[in-house]
Amino acid sequence: MPPRVISTSLDLATDPDTSGQEALFEKVAAEFAAPLARLARAHEADAHLQQDLLQEIHMALWRSLAAFGERCSLRTWVYRVAHNVAATHVLRNRRRQAHRLTTLDEIDLAGETPDVDA
Repeated sequence: MPPRVISTSLDLATDPDTSGQEALFEKVAAEFAAPLARLARAHEADAHLQQDLLQEIHMALWRSLAAFGERCSLRTWVYRVAHNVAATHVLRNRRRQAHRLTTLDEIDLAGETPDVDA
């Protein structure tokens, strides 16, 4: 099945009063809600982090729609923005986990109790 192309108008995305951008964003949010949610689930296992990622994707889409110049289909644009945000999100979380300090409560001493008499 060929990819569905959503017709847009360049003046919608570049309207200075942003009402056109709002209309285009609402269209994107409605059309791509399920695929974007699937993308978030594929990149993030934790439900709360999935919601954070989905929110980051929507924010990036909102900011990027003003630059959408119909050089590609809207579908391609949405998926590219979403992929870039998801990749950045995953890398940022990996770095955060790598630099996370371990608390004393998390250290397991294998059931050994310190010998205070020695």
